[in-house]
Amino acid sequence: MTSKTKQIKKIPISVFFNKDQIPNKYKTIKFKEYSSYSVYKSDDKVLVNLSKISNLNVLQKNYQLLLIGMAIKNYCKSGNFYVDYFGNTKSSIKNFLLGWSLSNYTFDKFKSKKKDKNNAKIFHEFGEEIKSVSESYFFTRDLINTPANILGPVEIFQSASKFLKKFSVVHCISGKKLEKNFPLISAVGQAADDSKQPIFCEFKLKKKTSKKKVFLIGKGVSFDTGGLNIKTGTGMSLMKKDMGGAANCIGLAKLVSDFDLDVDLRLVLCLVENSISKRSIRPSDIIKSRQGSYVEIGDTDAEGRLILADAISYACENKPDLIIDMATLTGASRVAMGIEIPSFFCNNDDLSMKLIDLSQKIGDPLWQLPLWENYSDQLNSSHADFKNIGNSMFGGAITAALFLQKFVKNIPWIHVDLMAWARANKFSSYEGGEAMGIRALLELIKKL
Repeated sequence: MTSKTKQIKKIPISVFFNKDQIPNKYKTIKFKEYSSYSVYKSDDKVLVNLSKISNLNVLQKNYQLLLIGMAIKNYCKSGNFYVDYFGNTKSSIKNFLLGWSLSNYTFDKFKSKKKDKNNAKIFHEFGEEIKSVSESYFFTRDLINTPANILGPVEIFQSASKFLKKFSVVHCISGKKLEKNFPLISAVGQAADDSKQPIFCEFKLKKKTSKKKVFLIGKGVSFDTGGLNIKTGTGMSLMKKDMGGAANCIGLAKLVSDFDLDVDLRLVLCLVENSISKRSIRPSDIIKSRQGSYVEIGDTDAEGRLILADAISYACENKPDLIIDMATLTGASRVAMGIEIPSFFCNNDDLSMKLIDLSQKIGDPLWQLPLWENYSDQLNSSHADFKNIGNSMFGGAITAALFLQKFVKNIPWIHVDLMAWARANKFSSYEGGEAMGIRALLELIKKL
């Protein structure tokens, strides 16, 4: 006698984008109403009505699909599911599936009492892709959420080394060698104690390739007090996330390796803690950069652009085809864009148009701000080549990008200014570190 394998009962999920798509037999069903969607669940089916978001543009529709996927997973709570109907070919079902997967994330290693896990599962054909993206998101979130008493520059480097299995370490520079070769990085981090000393490190994708060379550069300030221009208590409360650019770059590098792209990828991390001590840099100090230009410190809390400047100079020396830097750089960008939409700057119009298009199609928001050259005189210094901060309260994200552009030498360059943090909203109770823009940037790298 042979035994039959027990079949898993899977409940279909039908996703409708307008009321006309809903079959007549379901017209009398009473849906549970939420602000952006309606849902009905029984033992044998789940119906999701997204007519409330049907008039949104492609970017917002795809972005909300990810959030709705998270919400539906939490609504279903348990069981096995699959998407039986998806009523909009211009929107990506992958966003719904990724949102479902991301709802599994928890950061409770420092909680004595753990939350009960949601055991609902969804079956689909994109398993490996969703798993890969989720792993990068989870790593990025974990790194950002870990507090600075546990995660300093050395620990960020060690975490990246462990996570990036297909990469080798090319450089890990600290101490006197860092001071000589990366003076701005050294200066920003020199006030920290011995266990938090600054590091410049570079990883290289092991795969041999003759294709395009891409540099990813991540701002990794493990904690930012503001230096002698000290932040307020409120301003400092989230500063463990000031290494969010580095975390996102590590997550993006892992995705590039997972998708086996034919690209010579280098990951550069500038890892410091911006502390206060007798060794702190001061406002009005003048420091010679790796590039050779002299920078006057207008504000010690504008430290991220200083460490990125030396890293960008290093990348340019290697003559890559593209440089991408990611940084939690300015509050001005958050004032303009809010916390969910990273701004980006680009010195190549064709490249920026490609990224905008991919951002919309993927549903991973990135919004272009201008490298407005007429603001560059705000960086003028009476005693050095330029200052690290503008002399106006306006356009802070732009003047920060213009500062970085001074170190870019005729190479296509994208600068991403992101929050790297999510707050609880109507779709999810999660608050913490966040991956932002890396799916759109992955698609751009695919098309180089």
